[in-house]
Amino acid sequence: MKTIQYSGLSLVLALSLLSSCSSSESSEAKTENKQSQAPNYQFGVVSKQKIGQNIQLPGEFLPFQEVSIYPKATGFVQKVLVDRGSNVRTGQVLMVLEAPETEEQLVAARSNYLKAQAMLVGSKEHYKRLVAGSKIAGSVSALNLESAHARMMADSASAMGEQANFGALAKIKSYLVVRAPFDGVITERNVHPGALVGSGVQMAGPMLMLQQQNRLRLVVDIPETYSIGIKTGKQVSFQVNAIPGKEFKGKIARLSGNMNQKFRSETVEIDVQNASRILKPGMFAEITLSSDGTADALAVPTSAILTTTERQYVVIVKSGLVQYVDIKPGQQSDNMTEVFGDLHAGDSLIVNPKNNLKNGVRLAGNKNP
Repeated sequence: MKTIQYSGLSLVLALSLLSSCSSSESSEAKTENKQSQAPNYQFGVVSKQKIGQNIQLPGEFLPFQEVSIYPKATGFVQKVLVDRGSNVRTGQVLMVLEAPETEEQLVAARSNYLKAQAMLVGSKEHYKRLVAGSKIAGSVSALNLESAHARMMADSASAMGEQANFGALAKIKSYLVVRAPFDGVITERNVHPGALVGSGVQMAGPMLMLQQQNRLRLVVDIPETYSIGIKTGKQVSFQVNAIPGKEFKGKIARLSGNMNQKFRSETVEIDVQNASRILKPGMFAEITLSSDGTADALAVPTSAILTTTERQYVVIVKSGLVQYVDIKPGQQSDNMTEVFGDLHAGDSLIVNPKNNLKNGVRLAGNKNP
């Protein structure tokens, strides 16, 4: 009987010891599991540096100069000496107009001018003789002398008026010959011999269109974020969609100096030499250029920036406490991004923050450098 009691007591003690060991092991396992689940944050610092970035933007080729040629005088088209695709030089005759009434007006104006000149010569001679005669006392009255002088001045004014009228009609006649204002290519021809043209004639379009194509303007809009780092003379490269595999070079020649209100961008122009005429106005290009970044900008690792629907921020650590700082990102290069906000160079921040990390909590289990 005693043997049975001792056996039962031993069994109870063994079960108690086993239960105690199991509880201890379970507690240790939970502790280890909690430690393994604790986030392991990595730390970095806010640095002051320029973040340059290569950007690609679309652009369009425009002729360096382009002009719509309209008639300066009313007349009929007599000759058209060029056609679409014609290469022309500065001063070359493009068209000849005819206006018979202008010729007649010019002849009449010349006749009136010569008549006025003859009258002026006569009045001058008469005045000179009176002046010479007035040297003899009593031979010429003062009234006659003054009248002769007034007549001479009136004839002089009349001659000047007729000369101006004759010159104006001669200028109008010169407008009947249409010349090229610069070297280029005729891209449109909208009239033929016999057509009536002029300022008072309703025309569907210009008589001719002239473009300078041996030099082009590559026009591109730079977004506001990158416009500050773009300067005149900056080298760019571009590829043309119609000529794949070939890379071209150019330099920024002009900046508009203002932001497009609709697209928030600045228009810049790149001068492109095109002596071979391989490039044509209206073609599109893909421009690659590098931005110099913002001077005195602060930068953080891109992974340190958290984005929600309401804000963008980074998580800095001060005295072991988490602090959210709202930022506005700028240019990005590789794994770094410009940031603008209440930050200072040297601030410690979490490189791999989590969205569930609360503002103001104390970090534990991480070593803050």
